[in-house]
Amino acid sequence: MIIDRNARVVPPRYPDRGTRALMGDALGKADQSDLLAAFLWMQEGVIGREAHSELESQRDLLLRDLQSLQRFKSDPEFQGLSWECTRAELDAAFDAATEVTTEEVTRIEEILGASNEALEKLLRFPDGDPAPRFTPGSEISPLTTVVACRDQIKPLKRRRRALLADLVKEVDRLDDLDSRRAEFSWSEESCTPEHMLRLDSTEFEILVSRLASRDGMTVLRDRGGPGDLGADGIFRTPDNRIVVAQCKQTKTLPGRAIGSEPVQRFNGTARQEHNADIAVMITNATFSEPARAFAGKHDIHLIDAKQLKNWATWGDSFYEVIGVPAPSPTGGATGPTE
Repeated sequence: MIIDRNARVVPPRYPDRGTRALMGDALGKADQSDLLAAFLWMQEGVIGREAHSELESQRDLLLRDLQSLQRFKSDPEFQGLSWECTRAELDAAFDAATEVTTEEVTRIEEILGASNEALEKLLRFPDGDPAPRFTPGSEISPLTTVVACRDQIKPLKRRRRALLADLVKEVDRLDDLDSRRAEFSWSEESCTPEHMLRLDSTEFEILVSRLASRDGMTVLRDRGGPGDLGADGIFRTPDNRIVVAQCKQTKTLPGRAIGSEPVQRFNGTARQEHNADIAVMITNATFSEPARAFAGKHDIHLIDAKQLKNWATWGDSFYEVIGVPAPSPTGGATGPTE
């Protein structure tokens, strides 16, 4: 090969005579195929490193998302608000986003592992003559694997954008809900958990009936008594569904969790004796896990202390609290309230 010292690219002038001799010998033997192979190997490395870097950048972006979500959850005044009435829901939204983001980090780490393995193979200079690496019929270049790995982040980016958009919508919804709950809690209609502790069992049942009436139901029975067959309250919704309620009040908090046996007894009368469309047990305490499992299996709704606070103290509707369709203005039922 003839070297034009006035060309744009020329070999360095190596100080060491032995190095100059080796380079001169190599250049003298190089042909067009050798030079093209060397260029292709170098260019593949450039493209491969850029593709791998995109994967690393996306992974780092997700890790920053996780840090932000953890910081948001630990901030007592997120966006300058205390979120007193919806902090649990806000934290749940952050937890859900954190769980999905963590799964995405795990997924991209797996992709990065495959990409890194291929990149290392790509950047390893071939032993001896590099030309066979690029001859027809040679092994598929590792660059193909690196680029394929990089392309897997495209749907991941879309999912991230959708997740962040959904989180923003949920935060906006909870902001409105927090304001609505706070306003109701200052009204005379609000009943605090502390006040409920001072009620006797009959007063507690009447409170539940008053809440049902507030939400547009017709009260058919406002308290229990001898021979009530488990129905401490019976209400009719505007779309003619029958709600049968059994109340379990405690005088101390957190109180003893209600077990599955009372739920089983209520299950035996709510629909068979009272034709309930919606059967609900209400307490200012908690339910045990066996009770929740039995209720879930037999379509009995449970309102515990937390949900009762949403209903009585913060003004959420009965339908929101138990997650059933609310009556529409035309008399039919709308979809489940979120």
